[in-house]
Amino acid sequence: MIRNFFKHRITGVVGNYFDGERIYSAELRLQKTLGDVSQIVENDEIIDVDYVFEVDKPVERWMLVDASETPFEMIEIGEELQIRAEELAEKISMLCRTRGRSTSVMALCLNQGDVVIDVDDLSNVPAAELTNAVRYHVAAAGNFAVDNVLSDCVELGERVWMEGISASDARIWSDAWKKNSMQLAVLTAIPDNFNAIDDIEINNIEITSGLRNAIGAARIAAFQSSPNLLSDELKRLSGWDFRKFAAAVAALTLLGLSSFFAVDHWQYNQTAEALAIENEQLAYLEQDQRLKNAIERELGAIDRRRQLIAELSKEVFPWRSVLIHFGTFHVDGVWLNQITSTDDKSIELRGEAVDYEAMSEFIETLEEDDDFFKHEPEIRSAQSARGGETIEFVVRIPMS
Repeated sequence: MIRNFFKHRITGVVGNYFDGERIYSAELRLQKTLGDVSQIVENDEIIDVDYVFEVDKPVERWMLVDASETPFEMIEIGEELQIRAEELAEKISMLCRTRGRSTSVMALCLNQGDVVIDVDDLSNVPAAELTNAVRYHVAAAGNFAVDNVLSDCVELGERVWMEGISASDARIWSDAWKKNSMQLAVLTAIPDNFNAIDDIEINNIEITSGLRNAIGAARIAAFQSSPNLLSDELKRLSGWDFRKFAAAVAALTLLGLSSFFAVDHWQYNQTAEALAIENEQLAYLEQDQRLKNAIERELGAIDRRRQLIAELSKEVFPWRSVLIHFGTFHVDGVWLNQITSTDDKSIELRGEAVDYEAMSEFIETLEEDDDFFKHEPEIRSAQSARGGETIEFVVRIPMS
């Protein structure tokens, strides 16, 4: 998919945990809130009055926007891994569709029995060698080949929590999620004393032990932290930027429309040159009365061409100004797929957004740009696309 080549910012994560009886799910979303209030104090030396101005600073915080606990007794922890992974992924996919959750970034907390765990003091290991040391520890504990183990660690006080899984088992979990059109970015097991809800606004939702593991997995994806057995995959997913995608689309659109404009300009010049040649021929035809009827026919054709040229000159749409203007601003999470003009001298924008919040920010940017757009934009349609991963919209802006 193209989103693997243009990286985007992670703004939503769904974490999951299955304890053998219930599926615990938690959806985290990056939202803007009002942060600390700063005060600016000015002293008027004449009348000795202090003026205090309070400035609200919006900040972004990860918030727990949805949580659920769903009974699920069709599978058992001890069942064959592929069957359990596929049935669990199918059930979680159905839950996400039912509750309107995005599945672009998913996280799964495994039971500690599904991974190899070792806790040891590695304070004497240099930081540069810690990754290899953890891999060898986990491989030895699980009787794995070193080149067939995925591992990660997190420091807990003076000791290091190490966990790992065979690469083949990790592929089973990832393939089960892909089979259900979901992107599994985090595979982990949460330590018992791990602060899973640190820096997360929980919105007064009661946190049970199972839900804590789901939130912990989602938090690892949100903050790109450890322990994550798929950390390389998460870096690849979050390493691209949709702003570059938008700029590339805008550049390609500008190039294509510029080509159309160049062709129109060439045709205009060709018609004008042909008109000049025909005018010269008419000067000779007028000398011969025997060709009067032919001259009148040619004059009629020339008049029609003149009118067409006048209409073409009058109706040329200001594409150059429009395209240059759209190239001067970008909105994170929004990109345009098509820009067209309509019969009523409006422009129609067709594009996509990662969510409704990004689309709303794009519309607000257009409304605020009243120096260029004299009329407010009209939202003609907005609907889910790409399996619910994006919002496809059509916006019309009158230009006259």
